[in-house]
Amino acid sequence: MTKSSSLSLRYSSLQGIYWMCFCAVYGFASVFLLEKNFENQGIGFILAAANILSVILQPTLGSFIDRLDKLTLKFVISSITIATILLLILLSFLSSFVFVDAFLYTLIVSLTLTLQPLINSLAFEHINAGAALNYGLTRGVGSLSFGITSFFLGQLLSRYDARILPIICLGLFFFLLLLILSFPNLTHDHSSSTVPAYPSKRLPIQENTLTFIKKYNRFGILLIGIAFLFLFHTIVNTYLVQIVKSLGGNDSDFGLALTIATVCELPAMLGFGYLQQKFKSGKMLIFAGIFFVIRSFAFLFSTSLWMLVIAQLLQGLAFAVYTPAISYYVNKLMTHYDKIKGQTFVVGAATLGSVFGSIIAGGLLDSAGITVMLSVGSLAAFIGSILIIFSVRTDI
Repeated sequence: MTKSSSLSLRYSSLQGIYWMCFCAVYGFASVFLLEKNFENQGIGFILAAANILSVILQPTLGSFIDRLDKLTLKFVISSITIATILLLILLSFLSSFVFVDAFLYTLIVSLTLTLQPLINSLAFEHINAGAALNYGLTRGVGSLSFGITSFFLGQLLSRYDARILPIICLGLFFFLLLLILSFPNLTHDHSSSTVPAYPSKRLPIQENTLTFIKKYNRFGILLIGIAFLFLFHTIVNTYLVQIVKSLGGNDSDFGLALTIATVCELPAMLGFGYLQQKFKSGKMLIFAGIFFVIRSFAFLFSTSLWMLVIAQLLQGLAFAVYTPAISYYVNKLMTHYDKIKGQTFVVGAATLGSVFGSIIAGGLLDSAGITVMLSVGSLAAFIGSILIIFSVRTDI
């Protein structure tokens, strides 16, 4: 098997390239679609549809990989990447109709989202096979790459047409494919876990959704709280370019704003191991929830780009703390057979919030304006924070 140091470098590069792809496809979705003459509500529907489709694809693919021994994780990731490349070629060179553009972009975003848990699982597949791989460090490389890409794409798009984005994505996904193909092949015999899906064949008792949620006290309330937090989170991420321009900024300022938020994530994500020794994951979830609210008000009351920068800096105390804290919390809360299912429910709740955030915000932005949209986002963040404070256990 490949030496651990070589594997760590390769996987860090894989995370880096993936988050560069994610930044270009999802982070700059509004910039590209506005250039294609889509209205804000239409952008919201496209991203909502992409999120819904990815939620269907992820557990379906995971189930196939778990059940079919010959279907490897590497093969599935490679296949999705090739499909995305083909769709990008169609979008870049052959598409000229609005409905076709919408359909193609929905598929591209959906496949990009679907890759995320699969690429994460690739790390744990090798860890389970005995590789010494620091996942936290590699994920930090991903965040840093996202930030750097945001900055340079912002600079590039301030000079050139946003229609060059699919062509840039083509190059990035091509490099992603080469990196994936460079990984050693692992069969199911080498790994005890692959994809975070619904592993029904491993559960001693089949449970429906309601029974599962009821098993853990107030877990359902926590999921609702997460959905509300991500309703706000999606509003400011999806329509950040419109917020920036309302304050007198341009595409370059938008890229810089994305970069600031991403770089601010690094200290919390890379240092979470130390934080975990000092604070319980439940308390850190409450802390993150409170800063989601503070960040939402910072956006709502921003009257200049400098105030917007402060709002983006708060990402390091909100989303950056939430992301590792929720994973550790669910891992400690649930029994062995429920851990993967619990993580899937958390992702599902966040995605549900993202869907509603995309749809609601797009409509509000077109009909009522940015202030009303951000007011609804602040209310959602406040409700989500209250539900999290009420539902989490502070002893784990």
